Amino acid sequence: MTYDSGDSTVASVVIERAELLLDDHPAAVRVARAFIEREALARGAAIVVDDLALITAELIANAVQHGAPPISIAISGDADLIRIEVADANPRPPIRPAVSLSNMTGRGLALIAALATNWGVERAPAGGKVVWAEVTAARATAEGELSAADIDQLLASWPETAFADEQIRYTVVLGDVPTDLLIDAKSHIDNLVREFSLAATGAELGIDAPEHLARLIQTVVHGFSEARDAIKRQALAAARRGEARTRLVLDLPAAAAEAGEAYLAALDDADAYARAARLLTLETPHVHRLFRRWYVDAVVRQVRDMAAGREPKPVVAFEVRMLDEIQRLATLQRITDRAARLQRVTAALARTRTPEDVADVVVSEGVMALGAAGGGLLVPAEDGEHIAVPGAVGYGEELVGALREERLDAPLPAATALRTGEPVWLESRAERDQRYPLLRGFESSTVSMCAVPLRAGGRVLGALRFSFSTRRLFDDDEREFVLALATQTGQTLLRTEMYAAERQAALNLQRALLPERTVAVEGWSVAAHYSPAGQEEAGGDFYDVVALGDGRIAAVVGDVMGRGVEAAASMAQTRTMIRAYAVDDPDPVSVLSRVDRYFQVLEGVQLVTALYLLIDVESGEVSMATAGHLPPIVIGADGGADFASVDIGPPFGIDVGPRHSTSLCLSRGSAIVGFTDGLVERRGEDIDTGTGAVLERLRTDDAASDAWALLSRVVNAAPEGGSDDDVTVLALYRH
Repeated sequence: MTYDSGDSTVASVVIERAELLLDDHPAAVRVARAFIEREALARGAAIVVDDLALITAELIANAVQHGAPPISIAISGDADLIRIEVADANPRPPIRPAVSLSNMTGRGLALIAALATNWGVERAPAGGKVVWAEVTAARATAEGELSAADIDQLLASWPETAFADEQIRYTVVLGDVPTDLLIDAKSHIDNLVREFSLAATGAELGIDAPEHLARLIQTVVHGFSEARDAIKRQALAAARRGEARTRLVLDLPAAAAEAGEAYLAALDDADAYARAARLLTLETPHVHRLFRRWYVDAVVRQVRDMAAGREPKPVVAFEVRMLDEIQRLATLQRITDRAARLQRVTAALARTRTPEDVADVVVSEGVMALGAAGGGLLVPAEDGEHIAVPGAVGYGEELVGALREERLDAPLPAATALRTGEPVWLESRAERDQRYPLLRGFESSTVSMCAVPLRAGGRVLGALRFSFSTRRLFDDDEREFVLALATQTGQTLLRTEMYAAERQAALNLQRALLPERTVAVEGWSVAAHYSPAGQEEAGGDFYDVVALGDGRIAAVVGDVMGRGVEAAASMAQTRTMIRAYAVDDPDPVSVLSRVDRYFQVLEGVQLVTALYLLIDVESGEVSMATAGHLPPIVIGADGGADFASVDIGPPFGIDVGPRHSTSLCLSRGSAIVGFTDGLVERRGEDIDTGTGAVLERLRTDDAASDAWALLSRVVNAAPEGGSDDDVTVLALYRH
C-alpha cells in the first residue's frame, strides 16, 4: 500500500502489533510517547506521528490518573491506519467533565476526538477496560472534528453497568441536588485529584513525599472513586440535557462505606494542606464541603444498613441539610459576635476608674449587642434608699429622672434585682403588666425588659437593665450573654470601689504628711505649690521646710516613682527620715548618706530622688546636695536665672560612692527654686525643651517681690499641654 506524503510516494511498511507494559512506571507518559513515536516511524506514519504522540500522552495520563495498574499500550496497523490501545485494570469508562476556566482537567477527550479518525472504549477480556484511537493519513489533512455532542453520545453509548464488577451492590437514592453545585464540587475534586496524581508521579520519580501525604494521595485519588465518578457522570448528563437538578442514584458495593469514611478524612487533611499553602488547589469552599459530607455520610449509613439487612432510613434532602447548616452558622456567628463584644468590653473596662466610666462602656455595648431600645446601669444612691444612674443609653431625660427617684424597695424590675440578687426577665407586655403594673405609667413604650444584678465580692453592687419595644423571647444564649456582661460589670464596679478607697487613703495620707503651711522665716518668704497628676490627688511628690533653731533652715523637694498608697507611704518614710537626720546633723552630705544606708539595708524597691538645701538665714549661704534630682534654679536680684552648679548624685539606695555638696550665697533680692520633673517634662518631648522654657520665662528685668509672685511665675512658665506627672515647686526668696 502507498500514501501521499506531499511530493513523493512512499511504500507502506506492514509490521505486526507491538505492545508495551507500563504497569505503574513513574515516567509512563514519556516512555509511552517514545514507544509510539518509534513504532509510528517504523510503520511509515511520519505524517501523523505528532498527532499519535499527543493522543498517547492524553490516554496514558488518564489511565495513570483515573485508572488502575497494570497499564499497557499497544500499536498496530500501517501508514494508512494506525490504532493505539491503552488498557488498565479499572473497568469504569472515561468521563468528559464540563470544561471551565477554574477546572484544570476535562480537555483530554476533546483533544483525542479532534485528532483521531475514530476512538472508543471497550471491556478488556481479562477485566478492566481498553480505550483506543485510530488515526489515518487522510485525517491529517481532513477538515472538521467531532463536536461535544458527538463525544457525549459516544460516551453515553457505553452504559456504566456494562463495566460493573461481580460484587453485591446496594442502591442508594440520594435524591435531587442542584446540577451546578454537583459540577462545581466535582470540578474542585478533579483539580485536587490531578494535583495529587502529579505528586504521586513525583514520588515515584524519587521526589520524596512524607508517608502520611503518600497515604493521603492514595486515598483521594483511588479511594471512593466509584461513587465519585458515578455522581460526576449523572451530573454531567443532566447538565447536557439542560436539567437544573440531578437525581442521584448510586449502585455501590459494601466496601464503599469504609472507603467513604476514609475519603472524607483524607479530604479534610487535604484542606489543611491547602490552608497552609502547600497545594496549588484552593481549600474546599464551605458549600462543597457540606455537600460531600452530606452525600458521603448518607452513602455510608445506607450501604451499611442494607449490607446488615436493615431497612435504611430515608436520606434527608440536601436543601434541608443546608438550612440546618445556615441556622447553625447563624447561631455560631451570633455567639462569636457576642464573645468578641465581651472581649472588647473586658479590654475597655480595664481602663475605667469610676461607675460612670463603667456605664459608658457596658450599657452602650449591651444595647448594641441585644438590639435593645435602651439600657442603663443602676447602683444604690449614697442615701441608701434610692437608686443612682451612672449612665444610660436610649432613655430620655424624663425616664432617667424617674429612675433616679426610684426607691430601692420599689416594686420595679431593677430595684427587685438589686434587692434580691435575682435576674428579672419580662418577655411580653402582658407579663410586664402582671408582675410590674407600675411600669405601664413608668415606661409605657417598653414591651419586654431584663434587669440583672451585678454581683461581686459577695455583694450586689448594682443592676443592668435593658428595654425592648417589641416582644422578646430571651433564649439560653441571650441570657448567658447578659449574665456574662453583668459578671464583668460587677467585678469592674468592685474594682472601682477599691480604686476609690485607695485613692482616698492615699489622698488622706499625703494631705496629712505635706506641710499645712510654710514656715515663717524672718527676712525670707517661702511658698510651695503641689499639683497631682491627672487630678488623682495621690502621688509621690513631697516638700518640706524645717526650722533647725540655730538660725538655719533645711528645705527639701523629693519625688517618689509611682502613684497611689504605695508611693504616698514611701514618700512619708523618706520625708520623715530626712526630717530626723536634719535635726541630728543637718549637713547635706550627712543627711543624704544616712538615707542611702536606710534604703540599702531595707532594700527599698521605690525609686526616690531628692534635692536638699541647708540655708543660713542671716548670711544667705546655701549648702546643697541632690540624690538624682534636678538642680535648683537660682534667680538673681537683677532678674537673671540659671541652674545651680551642683553634683547630681544617684537616687537613694544606689551605691556609687560618697555624696558631694555645693555651696553658694544668695544676695538680698535673690531666690532659689526647687521643683520636681513634672514641671518640665512632657510625653514625647525632650526635658531640655521644658527646662529651657522655664528659664526663658524667669529671665526678666522685672524682679519678683516675694516667693509667692516668683512661684506664680515659675508655675506659669511650665510647658503647655499639661503634665502626666505630679508637679511640686518650692520657692525661697531672700528679701
